[in-house]
Amino acid sequence: MRTAMAVINEGVGNGIIAAPLLAAFERSHPGWRYFMAPNVALDTAWVRGAAGMRGASGTFPALWRRFLPTHRRELWDFVEREGVDLVVNLRMESADEDGNYFEFRAEAAQRGVECWDLHELGDRPQRLPFGEQAASLLRAHGVPVDLTRPAWLAERRQPRPGVVGCYVGASAEVKRWPAQDWSALITQLDERGLNVEVAVGRAPDEQALARRLSSERGVTDTVFLHSLEALRDWIAGLDVLVSNDTLAVHLAVALGCPVVTLYLATDGDIWSPAAPPEVSRIVQSAFALTCSYMKPNGTCRRYYTGCPAPCAADVRPADVLIELDQLEWSMRQLSHQKVVK
Repeated sequence: MRTAMAVINEGVGNGIIAAPLLAAFERSHPGWRYFMAPNVALDTAWVRGAAGMRGASGTFPALWRRFLPTHRRELWDFVEREGVDLVVNLRMESADEDGNYFEFRAEAAQRGVECWDLHELGDRPQRLPFGEQAASLLRAHGVPVDLTRPAWLAERRQPRPGVVGCYVGASAEVKRWPAQDWSALITQLDERGLNVEVAVGRAPDEQALARRLSSERGVTDTVFLHSLEALRDWIAGLDVLVSNDTLAVHLAVALGCPVVTLYLATDGDIWSPAAPPEVSRIVQSAFALTCSYMKPNGTCRRYYTGCPAPCAADVRPADVLIELDQLEWSMRQLSHQKVVK
């Protein structure tokens, strides 16, 4: 029996992406033990159940995912104590940013500990969804991963026709679309006869934005979501979702809810869900892709240090409406194909 450490990025959205991948890993190696860092999604029973996971054998501190020298002694003590002989590193990082991991990997080779990582796919991250890249890595090591059915929470979906959700929050300010653009979009959705619900998470500044938008004509409800379950159930009841690049996007695809995502400070080719265009559409800030603060792995170096975020000005309400129209057309085509069959 082998014992592995599965390393992923900390975000809850990463947990939703990783759940079916880890389930495939477990099915392929049912006798193996594995440990992973705490993750709200992967620590949740209904997520594990729907994805087909049994769950990890235990956890290790979240910051170990960075392989910093200050954590290295504790990490190796853990490896030796638990008999870890495999590290499955599903973090998305470019080679020039990942020196600490390479130091760990070199020492691991000397100690007889095997490492799987996305660097095997090339020195620079490919511009493919992270889920697809992680699946390719697992397949290269004999783990069959099927991403053709992304809606693994579809049984919970109960859409209300004509209800558009706008998730206006995000973990970092640079990933949030400005209030005036949300306001303009809501106005145009109202003119189309659609009902708009505005939602955010727990952060006070996000909730202040939602309250500001609550008085807009066309907003039928303002939703303050305080749990993963609440977010799941709200998205399950939507006809379509428009969202900043957040957990909500990946949960929407898992539920089978069509979604248009605004990639303001991230690369949508990398951080979009692994889903067909009739379910998931991208509105990308072209400015962000050329910004000197954009890392090769498709994330902003200034997420949490503050930035005037000129990338947000590169995405307009008209761009979102075009993608919503594309989604509507795709859904009509799928419905027609089902009738013909």
